[in-house]
Amino acid sequence: MILDLNAWVGRWPFQPVAGDFNLLRRSLADVGVDRIFASPLDAVWCRNPHRYNEMLYRGASTTDNVWPVPILDPTVATWPKELDRATRELRARFVKLVPRVSAYELTIADELLAAVAAQGLGVIVQTRMEDPRRQHPLAQVADLPMSDIVEAAERHPHLTVIAGGPRTGEVLGQANRLMDLPNCYADTSQCDGVDALLQLAEAGLVEKLVFGSHAPMFIPHSAVSRVVMDLGDDDAAAILGGNAMRILGEVER
Repeated sequence: MILDLNAWVGRWPFQPVAGDFNLLRRSLADVGVDRIFASPLDAVWCRNPHRYNEMLYRGASTTDNVWPVPILDPTVATWPKELDRATRELRARFVKLVPRVSAYELTIADELLAAVAAQGLGVIVQTRMEDPRRQHPLAQVADLPMSDIVEAAERHPHLTVIAGGPRTGEVLGQANRLMDLPNCYADTSQCDGVDALLQLAEAGLVEKLVFGSHAPMFIPHSAVSRVVMDLGDDDAAAILGGNAMRILGEVER
């Protein structure tokens, strides 16, 4: 089984993407993805990203394999209401934060993160949306350092924390700390470079990696190929689905 923990639906302001629910499902089904955890693209550049979560819930409710991952923003006063809404969604297992685009430091989110943990949900913290070389020159957004996410996981040991979209070097740079944290993981969606997944596996990080496609921003086929071409069957199966199922409590630890 393949679980995609980092996909998106909706529109992106700087390039056309196939972000329709049905198009996303078809593109990921074509590469064998069984379950899609998706967030609203429209929310990323909205001052109040909470406005787009309801659209996500409505769309996900019409499908059998899309799990909603709403975006929360600790600088918007309605975040407790948004978290309550997420908690009431039967298929919502994570919320997502996009600190760099919303221009806040992750330490500002500590109250929100504690509340997410208390509700039994996990959090995906997006490190980047685009390679800086593809960003509009008037909308440049620096990456969130992987170390900020690891530190958040250290401050909130009862919260599952997943870094969304970190680069290979960033993950390798935090390898020792990641291995010491049972609640912290990274997705594979933007692990770049030749033999990227092989490098991470050789560093002993297979159990800390979950599959993310970053579709429709990226091509799903490339996301899956990055895993299956670099790794043996057991390691690939763990990253594509086994680790995520363990995080979700669907298999024995």
